[in-house]
Amino acid sequence: MDNYSFENIATSTDRFKIYVFYCSAIDLDKGIKFIQSEGINAINVGRELATFIDSLDDYHYLNIEVFEYTKKLLDTYKSKIKGAGNDILAIYNLGILLEPTLELNAVQLLKEFSKSSALIIIWENESEIPDRLNWSTQENNVYLDFSEVLLKKLQNEI
Repeated sequence: MDNYSFENIATSTDRFKIYVFYCSAIDLDKGIKFIQSEGINAINVGRELATFIDSLDDYHYLNIEVFEYTKKLLDTYKSKIKGAGNDILAIYNLGILLEPTLELNAVQLLKEFSKSSALIIIWENESEIPDRLNWSTQENNVYLDFSEVLLKKLQNEI
């Protein structure tokens, strides 16, 4: 996995523009602030979706509503660095996307977004498999598999 900079992200013409910013759980807040200092919005996906789900009166179409809301959330907060290049968005706390009751295909959702905008996943775990993001406590059970995409590693400067 090569290292990329914010300039690489802004000018990328790759079909899928998905980058991973690795940091430790202890440095997560510092990593988020670093990303934001570059003019990139960072969305706590878990908190945003939990708040949205809690506001629903009816859960009959939960998976459809959460899917549509997630797409809208990503589109709403994407922005350009210094007004040029690709739209960019950073996200973190993604575990809710893998909740079985939501029936989301999280990887497909993120891949589709990354076709038109660059996506930075702030990940507080290291992964032994370069294109698989997993939680250390759920290493072989719960993970995001980007093997068809080739994740790119954002230079960690914190």
